[in-house]
Amino acid sequence: MFYKNVMKPLMTDKPVGIKNVLLVGNSFMFYNCGVNGMINGFAKAKHRDLVITLVGIGGASLYWHDVKSYLRPNALRSYKIASDGTNKVTFLDYPDGKIFDAVVLEDSSQGPIHPELKELFRESARKHCQDIREAGARPFFMMTWAYKDKPEMTSLLADATIEVANENSASVIPCGMAFERSSKDFPEIELIRSDNRHPTVAGTYLEAAVFFASLTGITPTDCDFYGRFDDLIVVPETGKKLQRIAWNTVRDFNSW
Repeated sequence: MFYKNVMKPLMTDKPVGIKNVLLVGNSFMFYNCGVNGMINGFAKAKHRDLVITLVGIGGASLYWHDVKSYLRPNALRSYKIASDGTNKVTFLDYPDGKIFDAVVLEDSSQGPIHPELKELFRESARKHCQDIREAGARPFFMMTWAYKDKPEMTSLLADATIEVANENSASVIPCGMAFERSSKDFPEIELIRSDNRHPTVAGTYLEAAVFFASLTGITPTDCDFYGRFDDLIVVPETGKKLQRIAWNTVRDFNSW
């Protein structure tokens, strides 16, 4: 692992059979029309069947979310509406009651290391992981990135996230490490907006590539997906660099 002084993750097996995924977090997930759309783009380009659902609350910590309620039958993913102009509604049936194969938890950007919030992160993580497993899904934690003007946050957030994930036998999606790696290898690529916190389009693209690799065990490299719509895209040269950063980070982090 390229971060030698960071705590070692325990759950590093390649995921198998993950199709339906719930993302639970905040604006770090829903900026730029949502990381879920970008993940779906990678999945389509790689011919991988993934269905991503996002529940995000601006500024939220995991303490704000009632994850158990998101996993109940006849709630999220209970129907879908056709996007072909017909607006046809299809109600979805889950005979065994299992809706999601995996749930990704993201705390607030300071929560895991904030002296007044880190215990809430730990307590919420424990409760949510228990509820996720009872629903038949696998828990993941998103490791967020450092603020642009506080690079020292990377290793602090990494340790705090890995520690809590290990306590709950959960896997980690190392977005923060990928951002740090990209800033060192390709400093010309702006990943964070002028507020020093939220992702640019390139940042969300890298975030999505890390998610895709972590949830599927498949490399996001060598695909022609570079974003969504006309204004949420990266140029191919940048996209290929970020694809490699994402895969190398996930592979090294998990020792695949």
